[in-house]
Amino acid sequence: MSNQVMELRRSQMENMVTQANSILQMYDEIVETKNEIRETKADIAHTKNELLSLYKEIKKEFEDFKNTVPLTGPQADRLYAVCTRKGHHLTKQYFGEEVSQELYSKKFGHLVKGVYTAIRKKFEVNKYNQVKRVECEVAIAFTESLTLSDLPKNYLRLTDHQIDVAERHGDFEVLKRLA
Repeated sequence: MSNQVMELRRSQMENMVTQANSILQMYDEIVETKNEIRETKADIAHTKNELLSLYKEIKKEFEDFKNTVPLTGPQADRLYAVCTRKGHHLTKQYFGEEVSQELYSKKFGHLVKGVYTAIRKKFEVNKYNQVKRVECEVAIAFTESLTLSDLPKNYLRLTDHQIDVAERHGDFEVLKRLA
């Protein structure tokens, strides 16, 4: 064979070796990239689990927080209005007849206080407006369902001051019946 052919074949072989080395280098890089992708996927899965756990924790804390928030202003106003209406209803029921305005007012205040006491006891709060926001409708329904017999016993009698007022205004029938 001629030197030219031999040179050509040698050149082709050197090119083939260079190509093979390049392909081998690309293969190694692909394998390395594939391993990095696997590691990244594992890191992403771990991060996803951490984020889900954190999300659940935050959601639980938010629900706990939401359940401890007291009535908003409008909700407290609604409950106050229901207590006032219930106080009037119970006062009329308590007397069962017309009495002097002063006696009515005194007993009304006394019975409203009894309604607030019942709410505080039922919902374990210091003031009616500290009822939890999420329990507003339950508190309103509870208040609307109250009867005289649901109130503490001391609210079902005339106080000394109420007796004095009744005597002063001539509400003797009420005194005979209730005293």
